[in-house]
Amino acid sequence: MDEQLLNTDVAVLGGGLAGHCAALAAAEQGASVLLLEKCAEPGGSSATSAGSFALAGTDLQAAAGVEDSPQKLAEELMRVSGGHAEPALVQMYVERQADTYEWLKRHGVVFHKITLSSSTSVPRTHPTNSRQLISALHERVMNQPLIRYLPNTRATRLKVDGDGRVRGVHLQSGERRWETTVRGGVVIATGGFSRSRDLIRKFAPELSSAPAWGGAGNEGDGLTMAWALGADVADMGFVTGTFGVAINHYPDTEARAGDELLLRMAMYRGGIAVNLDAQRFADESLSYKKLATACLYQPRGIAFQIFDQAIMDQSVANPSVNDFKGAFDKGVIKKADSWDDLAREIGIDGPALQETVRRYNGFVSTGKDLEFARESLSGGFGRPVALQTAPFYALPCSAAVLSTYAGLRVSTAMQVRNVFGDTIEGLYAAGEVVGGFHGAGYMSGSSLGKAAIFGRVAGAQAAERAATKSALEQRQSGSP
Repeated sequence: MDEQLLNTDVAVLGGGLAGHCAALAAAEQGASVLLLEKCAEPGGSSATSAGSFALAGTDLQAAAGVEDSPQKLAEELMRVSGGHAEPALVQMYVERQADTYEWLKRHGVVFHKITLSSSTSVPRTHPTNSRQLISALHERVMNQPLIRYLPNTRATRLKVDGDGRVRGVHLQSGERRWETTVRGGVVIATGGFSRSRDLIRKFAPELSSAPAWGGAGNEGDGLTMAWALGADVADMGFVTGTFGVAINHYPDTEARAGDELLLRMAMYRGGIAVNLDAQRFADESLSYKKLATACLYQPRGIAFQIFDQAIMDQSVANPSVNDFKGAFDKGVIKKADSWDDLAREIGIDGPALQETVRRYNGFVSTGKDLEFARESLSGGFGRPVALQTAPFYALPCSAAVLSTYAGLRVSTAMQVRNVFGDTIEGLYAAGEVVGGFHGAGYMSGSSLGKAAIFGRVAGAQAAERAATKSALEQRQSGSP
């Protein structure tokens, strides 16, 4: 076994966006890096996400005539979190987001026209193609001589010395097991725990029966490894599902092998959401996390996003959440020339649906939603629109567990903290496994934004620690 597998400056656990950013940032500081991915392919949840970044004050916003600022972004992140986000983490995010945006572009990531999405008061969702995002960064990783990438390699335990400092990690690839020693530190970027039924039952039992669509490797490995060392956690009480995940074979609600994750959000273009009784059940402008909770309490946990041709005409391929035409072409979205025929297509009561739409259109005309007080398309931006342009469409959907947005408590240097508030020396975290940032809500694009920003910080900090230790060792040995 070659030396780099046994000794390295930085070990990064997880090959998603946070892991790639951490590995590249560490290597850019001159550190040797092991980037470990438990699955066969890189990307994790990042590769199947909507590919959106929450950024403020960019060239794309300026080109679209959108006024925004980092300070406004910080204020809204705190508001969306219900005041539960750690202000220092939010401030660090907004201070570093512009540089990270440019850094991603230099590394080949392509951004598309900005759009409005959940919990933003202005269009600040910067879309990418998630596959292109990971592909571009992975190409840079594979061409970086200081990084050794190992797929199909699982971290099983963290190694600590007598003082509780992390000094390495136990690894397994097939039948082969070994230990690697790290000089700078271990960066946990293993994603969330959406695929762990045990952890979902522990922290969000109401989601136990909800479909799980997170990355195949998102089983909470990094969380539990750090937990074993006394790591503290944050935001566990706020774990929720995501609303808008298509039921691919409706009326059959069971997932099938090879099914594609289709997340669509016509409600943020002016659509409404109704249940099996053809009744609205929430203010459709709310965060899709809050809508998910409301959906779980509907009959069979099923909902339909109802919209018209005027909204279908707004379909765009990127971000995928607005690709209504793509979902229609796959046969997931149903279409009819009348509300009665549409109701028949999806098996709900026609007169009830007609009455729900008539009542909603009346609210739009008067400017006052007497049922759920909807006032905007999303997050206070835009005004609700009447649904009246045939043909009409319905997307059968549900709430699913795509991500958990909760986990390890960290410092602004991405050092993992223990339950007493002290840092665990040599242990860093980035991406979805980090808690304390999203709080009780979620702004679209802030997860990938956090993964990239926090990943870069974690990798750079671990590399700096390696350089400091190396310099100290040289002084102690008398080397020049």
